Amino acid sequence: MIVVDGSQGMTEKVGDNAKIDGVTGVLSKAIATQGEKRALGLVAFGHREASSCTDIEALAKPGELKAATADPLLGKITPKGQAPVAASMEEAAKLGLEGQPLNIVLIAGGADTCKADPCAMAQTLKQQQKDLRIHVVGLSTQPQDLQPLACMANATGGKFVAATNEQGFEVALGAVFAAIDAPVAAPPPAPVAAAPAAAMPPRTSAAPAKSPGSSAGKATQPKSSDVNTVNTAESIIEVLPPAPVPTPPAQPVPVTFHALATEAGPRLRSGLIWRIFHAEAEAEGGFELISTHREAAPSMTLLPGEYLVNAAYGLSNLTKKIRVEGGEEKNEAFILNTGGLTLKAVLATGEDCPDGDVDFDIQSDEIDQFGKRETILADASPNKVVRLNAGAYHINSLYGDANANVGVDVTVEPGRITQATIKHTGAKITFRLVQSRGGEALADTEWQILTSAGDTVKTNVGALPTHILAAGTYAVIAKHGEKSYSRKFTIEPGNDKQIEVAIEDGPTSAKELQVLLEPPEAPRPGTSGYAGPPPAGAFGVDGFSNPADPNGPLLNPGALLRPSR
Repeated sequence: MIVVDGSQGMTEKVGDNAKIDGVTGVLSKAIATQGEKRALGLVAFGHREASSCTDIEALAKPGELKAATADPLLGKITPKGQAPVAASMEEAAKLGLEGQPLNIVLIAGGADTCKADPCAMAQTLKQQQKDLRIHVVGLSTQPQDLQPLACMANATGGKFVAATNEQGFEVALGAVFAAIDAPVAAPPPAPVAAAPAAAMPPRTSAAPAKSPGSSAGKATQPKSSDVNTVNTAESIIEVLPPAPVPTPPAQPVPVTFHALATEAGPRLRSGLIWRIFHAEAEAEGGFELISTHREAAPSMTLLPGEYLVNAAYGLSNLTKKIRVEGGEEKNEAFILNTGGLTLKAVLATGEDCPDGDVDFDIQSDEIDQFGKRETILADASPNKVVRLNAGAYHINSLYGDANANVGVDVTVEPGRITQATIKHTGAKITFRLVQSRGGEALADTEWQILTSAGDTVKTNVGALPTHILAAGTYAVIAKHGEKSYSRKFTIEPGNDKQIEVAIEDGPTSAKELQVLLEPPEAPRPGTSGYAGPPPAGAFGVDGFSNPADPNGPLLNPGALLRPSR
């Protein structure tokens, strides 16, 4: 299997051409000679998406990469994104022919950019398939950048060669194919100069390079036995020795998570979302998400280290910092201390508020320096259980579209359902401007509803505007044509009525309008409503006598919990 690096790094130039152009040109010639005697396949990575570490594509299975198919397949590799080297090795290994030795030839322009460990991956693949070898052919003007990949060849008995230009790459690729044909137990490979002549580029008449002090016409000899060099007329190919065998990398550890609603249980079996993050913050201040799981008790493997784990159950959630130790399985329990809250609104008469006329916002009980509260859930549905962390909350409820607003504080207890019943004292008021008492409502009327303090509550245009207003004293101004008419009125809790303004009573003077809009010392009305107790007289505590299944179907964001006792 040939694995080609199609990451953004392959757009860098080596000589006059981009790395990818040199690689595909040499590969096309090599496939023409090697494709008939080997079952060649092709895998590419980083060539389709700009920032994906899963962009790996099998372009040809073993035996499908031949001279006739080489150019169209290689033409699909356009460098774009990341370099998931380790993951591409795993994908290439899956394509090997069962029961036959597998040689993977990685052609790379740089190291893995996806925070993976190619060395560990090579060791794992070698353990799974004993007759697997990984060979690395690198192309870079800085061969040391390819050194992190040498461990893959070292761990699997393959060959690692780094070339600094296109001609050197052709020689290096020929050396790798020669190594594949050599017995696995062969002695350490000779310098590339000993590779078969067919793999070497033709020499020109140019004089070979000279080192200081050497005589004319005499080839330069390497100064170190650790790095073998071959001098041709136009290229220097460095064949770097395999890196020393590293300390075995840390092995992934099995980790399992489960959650309980409270310390006493029950264990939750549905409705959970788990998110695993790296514990170290990124430069932007956030934390990198590793994985998301929707099982009730997910199992996974994590490398030893520290992680942030968030368990969310509706709006109830808990984040813990955990440490995974090497060789030690971990089963972590999350006690969420979840409670349930149901919301209900009633009128002053005790009847339920009509559906669709009431809004609930669940807010934090804390007020910031600007007098604002954080909204935890806007437009919460009435009579449905909302799962929340146990604690204090503020409920803001609006009846209608004007000023019938009630705010109350509630406490959610762990493992219990708290029912908050909010009593609204507003009433539905319809306004009409008539020529005389009992007459037809006049259209094209502009309305302005004012509190006794002169604050505008609502404006409207029409013949019969209707609004729900909190109990209190008000004034209304009706403008029809060029004249304005007004009337003061009082709203009693739950007493719906019509307010009729009659033209026959005469228009309101400019001075009278000014007094309505800017009263000298008008007391502001009291609260627009109050939180009333449920029929039993106990507000915000119990209200359910039948046990509720915490693993039942989800309602609002949450399933029912155990009732209060």
